[in-house]
Amino acid sequence: MSWRRGRPLSLTLRVALLLAAVSVASFLAVGAYLYHTLQRQMSSRDDVELIVKADQVRHLIAGMPSAEAVRREAHALKDTLYGHNDFMLRVNAADGKPLLQTAVTSRPLPQVDSVPAQRALTLDDIHDWQPASGVGRMVRATGQAGADPVQVTLARERSDRLQVLRVYAGDLLLALGGGALLATLLGYVIVHRSMRQLRSVVAKANDISTSRMNTRLSVQDAPVELRELGAAFNAMLNRLEDGVQRLSGFAADLAHDMRTPLNTLMMETQVALSRARTVEEYQALLASNFEEYERLSRMIDNTLFLARVDNAQLALKREPLDLQAELQRIHDYFEFLADDAGVRLGVEAEPLRASIDPVLLQRAVSNLMANALAHTPAGGAVTLSARQGEEGVEIAVANSGPGIDPAHLPHIFDRYYRADQARSAGAGLGLSIVRAIMELHGGNISVASQPGLTTFSLRFKKI
Repeated sequence: MSWRRGRPLSLTLRVALLLAAVSVASFLAVGAYLYHTLQRQMSSRDDVELIVKADQVRHLIAGMPSAEAVRREAHALKDTLYGHNDFMLRVNAADGKPLLQTAVTSRPLPQVDSVPAQRALTLDDIHDWQPASGVGRMVRATGQAGADPVQVTLARERSDRLQVLRVYAGDLLLALGGGALLATLLGYVIVHRSMRQLRSVVAKANDISTSRMNTRLSVQDAPVELRELGAAFNAMLNRLEDGVQRLSGFAADLAHDMRTPLNTLMMETQVALSRARTVEEYQALLASNFEEYERLSRMIDNTLFLARVDNAQLALKREPLDLQAELQRIHDYFEFLADDAGVRLGVEAEPLRASIDPVLLQRAVSNLMANALAHTPAGGAVTLSARQGEEGVEIAVANSGPGIDPAHLPHIFDRYYRADQARSAGAGLGLSIVRAIMELHGGNISVASQPGLTTFSLRFKKI
């Protein structure tokens, strides 16, 4: 059984809910603190009042001549508890005989030690006890009525304390709910207003197309959080615009370059079909057509190679190579072409070994050699060299051609870029392929050019 995911929450709602959660957590923490603070203050105040009343009772008893006087003067002791119906006072003689009791507790009081008459009462002398409802606190002390010791027990049963705390807790929860709801609504409104800049980015992004790529975001007035996003978005648009322009130029150049051999094929075929031809004429036509087919094949092959590199579909097959022998083979391959062009071709390679893909190495160096021969006049020279560098091996192809215009040097390895003095005829992919091969190997390519000497250097790092 497949489950469909629901529509994801908007960023505005997510932030609003997050603010609500933070508000609820904060209110809960503050509410719990206030609740426990109130509980402690009420308990502390009750304990102090219990000690004060017990001291008053002991003081009055100390002024009585005997234990029997406690019974006779009971009204004076009861007056100390006037207005405090939650107090229970009990005075017993030394033999346990009750002398005074103002009320009966809901449950029996526990047996606790009595504080001596000579010692003042403190909060540590108060004990807990559990009434039928509410909270209970008590103190037991010895008093002196003349020569007779008496035991004074003062207890308090505060069921109203729990009720007060319940009402307070209810008010806190009500305030918590209202505060959380208000925080959610205000958070949603604030975040929604803050997202106007982001919605502006989305609106401008929707307006961008291949025919309108000059739109840019204004980041000066944007918040700090969106300023980096806007700058990155503008940089992306710059790259896209540059890529689209180059791709458009490449498409036009490729169409032009492919149209030339196709037109040649069509024209020669039409001429051949206009009348009967001899076998020799048909053979010459087929040979000419074969050259044009090779040219088309190279264009397609170069384009597919770069596409595989871009999509990481090309795996390196490194092998330990004898660079001197590899460069000599490439020299031998181009030697006949150099002789036909009247160009001297030489090799200056140290005996070196490196782990390189042999097929890709041959392709990269061959592209540079073909480019050098195409731009070296008759009587010039092309030199192929290899040496050990600080970080690896370096292979260089130098020619004595007229050099490359400095304005073209920053772009000479860019894909689809064409310069009359820097590129051979074609789609402008030769040097781009060389750079792609070097990037696959983790190396780099550079060029240095001046009138009479242009050198392309391939640097392969040590593995």
